[in-house]
Amino acid sequence: MDTCKYVLFTADNKYVVEYLLRQLVLSTSITEALIFENYDLAVGFKKMLVRDCKLECSINTYID
Repeated sequence: MDTCKYVLFTADNKYVVEYLLRQLVLSTSITEALIFENYDLAVGFKKMLVRDCKLECSINTYID
């Protein structure tokens, strides 16, 4: 059972909060970050951000 959670982290030390209607929201606070419970979903979202926003992110483990 995969219990890991993931967040997307930018090179500017910000977390992805949301991407809705082509508006990207970033925050320096991990408490506001979009949390993925599935690694494959995080990868897909990361690829979409590269394609749509030209934004490179790392996928980091989130610990509650």
